[in-house]
Amino acid sequence: MSLMLLDYGKHNPYGEIVGKERHIAWPVNAYRVTLPMIQKDSELLNPFEQVILKLIDAGGPTEAELLAAETCMPPDLVKCVLLRLRDEAYIDEYNRIIIEKRDKWSPDQESRQSIVTAVLFRELSSGRILPFLHMLNSDNPLRLKENNGQTKRRIRSDHTQVMKHPGARDVISALRGMLKRSKAFGKETLLPSVRQITIATPPEPYLLDCSIAILKSDGEFRIADPFGNGFSLVLESAFRRLLERDDDLGRWMTDWRKSLSNPVQESRIPLKKEPYDNDINRDRYPELISSLNKHINLSPHRSIEQLHGINEWALFYACVERSYDPAIRKLKLTSQSEHPIILRNAADKLSLTLPPQGLFAIREGKINNFLKGKAELETVLSLSLLIAEADSNHPLRRIASVYPDFIERLINIKKKRDESAHGANGVRRKDVELSDEPFTRDVVRCLLRGITFDESIEDESTEEESVREYAADLLLDARTGIQGEFGYERYNQMGINLQDRLIDAERFWLRCRDDDDSLVFVCNLYAALQIAFRRILYGAMPPDIAESDYLTTAERIAAEHGFGDLPECLRTSKRIAIRETLLGNDQTLQSCLIAFLLVSDSEVLSAISEVHPSFIADVARLIDLRGHGNESIPLKREMVRDLRRAVYTIISTLQEY
Repeated sequence: MSLMLLDYGKHNPYGEIVGKERHIAWPVNAYRVTLPMIQKDSELLNPFEQVILKLIDAGGPTEAELLAAETCMPPDLVKCVLLRLRDEAYIDEYNRIIIEKRDKWSPDQESRQSIVTAVLFRELSSGRILPFLHMLNSDNPLRLKENNGQTKRRIRSDHTQVMKHPGARDVISALRGMLKRSKAFGKETLLPSVRQITIATPPEPYLLDCSIAILKSDGEFRIADPFGNGFSLVLESAFRRLLERDDDLGRWMTDWRKSLSNPVQESRIPLKKEPYDNDINRDRYPELISSLNKHINLSPHRSIEQLHGINEWALFYACVERSYDPAIRKLKLTSQSEHPIILRNAADKLSLTLPPQGLFAIREGKINNFLKGKAELETVLSLSLLIAEADSNHPLRRIASVYPDFIERLINIKKKRDESAHGANGVRRKDVELSDEPFTRDVVRCLLRGITFDESIEDESTEEESVREYAADLLLDARTGIQGEFGYERYNQMGINLQDRLIDAERFWLRCRDDDDSLVFVCNLYAALQIAFRRILYGAMPPDIAESDYLTTAERIAAEHGFGDLPECLRTSKRIAIRETLLGNDQTLQSCLIAFLLVSDSEVLSAISEVHPSFIADVARLIDLRGHGNESIPLKREMVRDLRRAVYTIISTLQEY
């Protein structure tokens, strides 16, 4: 049987693509439904105002005191209501009804709502309801054309899905999704109740014209929403599952990719090699050299995240070059409540000033992290102070003579780094050296043997100009890629901070090779996800749950909605961080995800689980990869691609639901 093709026009949200887009014919069942559409009128009065107006209109009193006695409302409230009704010209100065405005406040129910006929669509490969309702009327019939079957790949139906009949809640879910994604309605529309919806049987079978294209940005396919709202996560998710089980479709996709294959050689512009970058220093200080070099091909100047990491690793290696056992024993044998005191005494002996809040206790877990080779500022700084206190030749003493505010500077750099790492401030686009960089170079030079910087004044304008041109081209390509990935409408809704984080991640993706250090990429994705969750959590009411039950409740919710068990990095989230996040002060990506589970509607979580079942696992993978945010992360390009696709899909999912 030849089915009619539903054609809603050509939609091109892709940006730059490889080759040309193709079209697929997607089988759907169309169900005719009737439902009331109730518009929220901006002039609709609240219940107090309606009661007062109806009472006056029925011949009741017009004085505020008598109205208060009649309605049992507080007199002050009645006076405020009367003043507003006068301002809106519903009553005159004597509290009499103005006839011309009566139809604005006392319309009957039928005049405020209209019964409409619409068409609901269920795609027949996975049985998902599409987030769209076609409102039928004489000016807006179903858009049909003959299917010649020549240029469109037809998707196979799953016969178990064909027989499914949608319910009223499916209609509401589709309407909710449509209202979020489309601006077709001039006024806000109220969702109808389940009892007001009727669904006709049997369904009408059609084929839906959908376009698919391969993006230049990462070589992955995207499917345009056939109704003109960016990309269709529902169809993309169903298509991925079809590729896994439909061999013919898999071969079609593979052949298409092969026909578009045109590998090109990547080029890089190397910066002049610094004196510190040699084999000896790479053996002695591998993580420090990696941190110092992360700016290559992105900017000739280091970011605040780099400077913080450089200081952490410089202090770490300064500790491990000396005997640190006495300092560790002193911390372990001293109660944690007394740690701030012994650290203050050490700082005083070195003539270093402390911030007003002083220094903090070092938990045993932090000491163990140091022994495992991790560099965390509070630990390596505390150990350095205790080691230098007992060593009259320690280089920290020389630093203190030049920078008595050394500790305060480090803490200030950490504060700025934390704000940046968690997406609280914008990406630095000005290509200038940060004021903290000369200080950091001095610290590294003084703490470690063999680390020197080339600060000779030479004419490097040609090299710097070529780097800037390369960076500008890369930035343009990255922005184009992100706009193509998400579509212009969604891109513009992101806000500058989220846009810039994704663009910086995309810049890395465009130039990366196998085993490149992907720390900058991972950190940008981490910050981007936290910004995306922050936008979702903003204004959400905290749940009525005890702090002690945050994690157990989140774990139950995740299991109930098909996400599986919470990964370890989420089960160890701090309760205080989750509480602060629920109150609008998001702390970490872990706490954002837990808070999201606690405040989200069950329908939303179910919809996300169906479209992106690895939603939580993908976030956890990014959290584990990032760690403390200062260690090298060498990744194969294929792994970078998979991580990029997973995070972009999470952000698209959060935007849609």
